[in-house]
Amino acid sequence: MVVAIVLVLITALFASAPAGASEKAFWGPATLPDGSSAFGVYRQLEIDTLQFTVSWAAVAAKRPATPADPADPAYRWPAEVDLAGAEAARHGMRLSMLVTGAPAWANGGRSAIWRPSRAQDYGDFLTAAARRYPAVRRWMIWGEPNRADRFQPNANNSATGPRAYATLLDAAYAALKRASPHNIVIGANTWTSGTVRPAQFLRWMRLSNGRRPRLDWLGHNPFPFRFPDLAKPPLHGGYRDMSDIDTISRDARRMYKRLIPLWLSEYTIQSDRGSAVFATYVSRVMQARYLAAAFRIADELGPAVAGLGWLGLLDEPPAPDGSNTGLMTHALQRKPAFAAMIRAPSERLRPTVTASAVVTRTRLRTPSGLSVTVTPRAAGPVLIELRHAGVVRATARLTGRVGRRSTAHLRSPNAATGRHTVHVRAPRAATVRRAVLVR
Repeated sequence: MVVAIVLVLITALFASAPAGASEKAFWGPATLPDGSSAFGVYRQLEIDTLQFTVSWAAVAAKRPATPADPADPAYRWPAEVDLAGAEAARHGMRLSMLVTGAPAWANGGRSAIWRPSRAQDYGDFLTAAARRYPAVRRWMIWGEPNRADRFQPNANNSATGPRAYATLLDAAYAALKRASPHNIVIGANTWTSGTVRPAQFLRWMRLSNGRRPRLDWLGHNPFPFRFPDLAKPPLHGGYRDMSDIDTISRDARRMYKRLIPLWLSEYTIQSDRGSAVFATYVSRVMQARYLAAAFRIADELGPAVAGLGWLGLLDEPPAPDGSNTGLMTHALQRKPAFAAMIRAPSERLRPTVTASAVVTRTRLRTPSGLSVTVTPRAAGPVLIELRHAGVVRATARLTGRVGRRSTAHLRSPNAATGRHTVHVRAPRAATVRRAVLVR
């Protein structure tokens, strides 16, 4: 009876474990240059989450009388975000919101990059924004605060900026969780380089009492210095690009003593030439390869990465210093990166997977083995693996048909006892992981 109860508890625990999919996110406009909706393109790209910015300074140029009320007459909410919210819901996509920029009345008359004098004012605005956009659950707290041109106070290799930001982040967390416990608060939101390098920024990101500010996910914009590959050693000097995501994940885990999913909000590389924004560029074909490699990394790291976002649907209008980060030219000509984004793993295309949470070694030695049933959302070959301690112990393959269930049997004569993981890779879909106990 005791053994049966234990197995029931283990089965329930493994059954409730998250699949660990990384969302395919995107930064782009709500409309195309001709005024038509861009959401048909995003649907073709199988985007899971579309990202937008709301400027506190622009929405609340005048001090509101009731700052937590989105209907306060002082507020001027952006029409594009309202449009994006309606279109995203219609197309089955999520919205992620970056809230940045303090109005002059809140920061002593300084520019918008200066933090507010009272963190509570920022929290009140976030409360109003959460009420205005109740469908939004992913909230990014300021953008790239490790840069002095994005957040002040800040100084080279100083703890001033990280500590000022920590206070703002913690107040934002409290406000958003009061608005809804389902809100996901994304903190840090550093970028590859910066006035304070990401590694140092995270180390110094503490409150006055020495504690870490509260957050759900840790944000980072891993713009590449090199081709994405986790096998490469970490960059020296505290820089962190796409090849260092495993390093950032370990750092975050040490900081918070638990797994902190990474929200890699902005990732991109230019094609053709450099620009006034980025010096680094590659060919159009290589841009597609960079994109594919980055999304493979995000998918492979599973629950360590909550999502990866590409920055740019369209190139800027032709100009000597214009940026070419788009998947299409400004004239809507598709670049190779467009097809690469279609193929990149998408959470919305994850197949439905069922597998036993517990299996015996004896059964694994038989032809019936461990049964895994897969219902794909895209047609094509499906790879199923049983892994233990990073080693593939058994493999099976299926030809998936959309909406039709197929069952494979994983057989492993030499499987060890203990926790294993079933990995299911279907076409254009985020990898599905299921925990299995072999006894």
